[in-house]
Amino acid sequence: MNFPHRSGPAAQAVSVKRMEPTAQAQLGPLGLTGFIVVTMIATGIDAGIFPEKLAAADVPVVGFFIGGLAQLLAGLFQAQRGDTWHATVFGGFGLFWMAKALMLLWVLPSLDPSLRGDAMGLFTLPWVFVVFVLWLASWRIHLVLLLTFSCVLVVFVAMTCNGFTGLVGWNRVTGWFGLGATLGALYLLAGQLMASTWGRAVLPMGRFLAPPEPSET
Repeated sequence: MNFPHRSGPAAQAVSVKRMEPTAQAQLGPLGLTGFIVVTMIATGIDAGIFPEKLAAADVPVVGFFIGGLAQLLAGLFQAQRGDTWHATVFGGFGLFWMAKALMLLWVLPSLDPSLRGDAMGLFTLPWVFVVFVLWLASWRIHLVLLLTFSCVLVVFVAMTCNGFTGLVGWNRVTGWFGLGATLGALYLLAGQLMASTWGRAVLPMGRFLAPPEPSET
């Protein structure tokens, strides 16, 4: 039996419909979730809000999987979308937390106690410069992101100083500014999720210059 061959506008419409790409959800909120959870726990301990004895139990595991893997996956996905900003931020911080978790679990315990502080200081020192560049770039986007990265920059400076000096005061600076960064990230997460569910921007971000691309919000 011979079936008629379809041609004309109907066939072209079917062909075009089949070639249309399916909509993809952004993983920016997932990356922010990973950042929020691990930063709240780690810096909450540094600030003295949570018991320090919980650090060895919570920080390596949460850091590797939630702060590390979740942010890395979000960064890789955003890279496929051509989103350089989120790919760099989430990918970089994801790798940072995965590496820090491994250091806390295996590297630092094997070092001489007198070298552990310097090892952590050297580990975080390059990130001071990386975060400074990210902070400069955040001036192009909006005020909430700028304030959040201002806190993150102080956190990395304080972590580096604490590593090299061993002064507890730097730990407290890390903790409180880390909690400030957590609050900023929570606001960003709420803004992204509400914009997704409401279909429009709901929370003000305090934009600078021209509105950025949708991937920058």
